[in-house]
Amino acid sequence: MAEKASTGQFPDAETLALCERFSLWLRQSGGVRVQGRPLPAGVSHGLDFDRFARYRPGMDLRHVDWTLYARTRRVYVRQYVDEGAGVLAVVLDGSGSMALGGKWELARRLAAVLTFAALRELHAVALVVVTAGGVRALPPTGGLDFADAAFAFLAAQRPEGPTDLGAAAAAVHGPGAGGDAVFISDFLDPRGADQGVEALARQGFRVDLCRITAAGELDLPPAGHAVFDPEGEGHRVVPGGPARARLEAAIAAHRATLAETAARYGAPLIELAAETPLPQALEQYFRAIAAAHAPGARR
Repeated sequence: MAEKASTGQFPDAETLALCERFSLWLRQSGGVRVQGRPLPAGVSHGLDFDRFARYRPGMDLRHVDWTLYARTRRVYVRQYVDEGAGVLAVVLDGSGSMALGGKWELARRLAAVLTFAALRELHAVALVVVTAGGVRALPPTGGLDFADAAFAFLAAQRPEGPTDLGAAAAAVHGPGAGGDAVFISDFLDPRGADQGVEALARQGFRVDLCRITAAGELDLPPAGHAVFDPEGEGHRVVPGGPARARLEAAIAAHRATLAETAARYGAPLIELAAETPLPQALEQYFRAIAAAHAPGARR
């Protein structure tokens, strides 16, 4: 059964509160693990001037170019490319199958908390959503003033259309220094559950995988029953006999493929039930990631 459309504001009060709570908890426990994280003192040997930008509240006043202000009477700040700074790409599956059983709302709220926490730690965040047969993306942007734009972007998305995780991965462009990519999906891509994972790894991303599953969605009903395909056309009849056995084997193999790919790249695979309350889902997710990134952990 497809979930009812949310009539409330996104993010809701609970999600906003958890953004604050978990970003604080993460800072106390070592912060968001992103490759190329800046040194604690903010010193980087890879800091290069990139461009000027008009000053906005929240920007570092130490980077104001006062010589340029004297000439133009406008306040500009120098922006830099930090080769040591990490980029977090949050790749969210917004296909039709994610509308089932509450998967979309959990996935979207998890993406919001991840984005907020990384922005608070001064990482750049790229948001990518595959939906309605296409890919929508916000390019890497940093600073907490980007949080509202990220929340609005997530609020505007609706789960519909076929799954194409490879296209989602192709829309992520990582810096040469690498970064982290978090893939949030049910991974029900007919092309293969591992679509996109290898592409992100080849781009230099360290990949974390979060698979969200609705209760009973992979349990086949009795033969002869019609099931609705949220990414196809209409209903399909469940086969019986040898055809049913082949279908069950294909479903099991499809899910095993993602686990095998995760193991090959040392990517943690976090399994979340769609009905899991957000606080528990966040604790499960972040503790799994912390263990995967701990010193001595195999990646």
